[in-house]
Amino acid sequence: MKILASDLVQRWLISLPPETKKRVRATLRGLQNGRGDIKALHGELEGFCRLRIEGLRIVYSQHRGQTIRLEYADSRDVVYETFLKVLHERKNL
Repeated sequence: MKILASDLVQRWLISLPPETKKRVRATLRGLQNGRGDIKALHGELEGFCRLRIEGLRIVYSQHRGQTIRLEYADSRDVVYETFLKVLHERKNL
């Protein structure tokens, strides 16, 4: 399975400390094989899933079962609220 990352996620990954970045990359390799702490989201975020990496979350979508698009990532306490704002901004463009 192929993983694509939004510009927001790419910038987030670059900003991570080396050890955290290593854990995130290892977890993303697992996601390619359908492994990881994965949960389907509900409500306004229905159609998206989250990948948990300790106190971090990556919100992603899966397309045709072949491609995973990493949409947004941040710490657990702000990721969903902030991603909802990003989605609303996209709709208003």
